[in-house]
Amino acid sequence: MFGVRRLAMAGAAIALGIASLGATAVSADAASGCYGIGGGKYNCHVWKTAPSFWPGNVRAGTLNAGENYFYCQAKGTRMYEGDYYNVWYGKTDDDSGNKGVWVNAVYISGGGNDQPVPGLPYC
Repeated sequence: MFGVRRLAMAGAAIALGIASLGATAVSADAASGCYGIGGGKYNCHVWKTAPSFWPGNVRAGTLNAGENYFYCQAKGTRMYEGDYYNVWYGKTDDDSGNKGVWVNAVYISGGGNDQPVPGLPYC
């Protein structure tokens, strides 16, 4: 059930209700989820360049594919691509210079549909 999850940039048709191109080689740790790197950060593999969002359905910027750090995860609005979908979002700083933005977990390797990303704490 665990594997790469995908999502098209299906517009900014999400509303984060948060209360508080191509695949690359992945380490064994990243393939199964995220792992701590210290300082409250967790390394996760982002398999495809992903859009980032502010709460309330506002597009923020872009997070490039590859190893990226995240702080935590929380539930938001479900996003889809084909057979893949997820309601979880990881909080990170994107490659557009935005701090504390959200990226749907469907872009993060590890986990399953509508499941939190293994190894990434809840916000």
